[in-house]
Amino acid sequence: MNQRPHRRKAQAGFTLIELLVVVLIIGILAAIAVPQYFKVVEKGKFSEATATLDSIRGAQERYMAANGNYCTAALPTQSSPGTCAGFDLTIPSLSHFTVGAAAAGAGSPSWTISLTRSTPLPAQYGAYVVTYDVEPGVPPTITCSQSQCTTDLLP
Repeated sequence: MNQRPHRRKAQAGFTLIELLVVVLIIGILAAIAVPQYFKVVEKGKFSEATATLDSIRGAQERYMAANGNYCTAALPTQSSPGTCAGFDLTIPSLSHFTVGAAAAGAGSPSWTISLTRSTPLPAQYGAYVVTYDVEPGVPPTITCSQSQCTTDLLP
């Protein structure tokens, strides 16, 4: 009888070291990408606040031109008429922020308004408040109540 010599089958697959290297690389990429992802998501939500603030600024300038002063009280929203007669903007219901009442600023004439981040709060930033200060002849100032919010989200 002719017997064929027994050949050992070639093993296929990856070694344990190769698998560990791949897992390590994926872990490093995830550690870098996940915080950046949450930062980008929060920037998108923050843009809702800046767009609203820009709309309010335009309406405040029109109100100033018509009345000689800024509206420094409750602004009209979809659920409340506000207290400034003739204010031509109804602030929409925001998904991620709550709009406070406009207040008189430090200088005259000037105004300030704050938007508070509503729930669910981002873990990286928590509850923060965006404040918008406007004085004539000076670019508006946007500040954030938390330092990390200031460095990550403000334009």
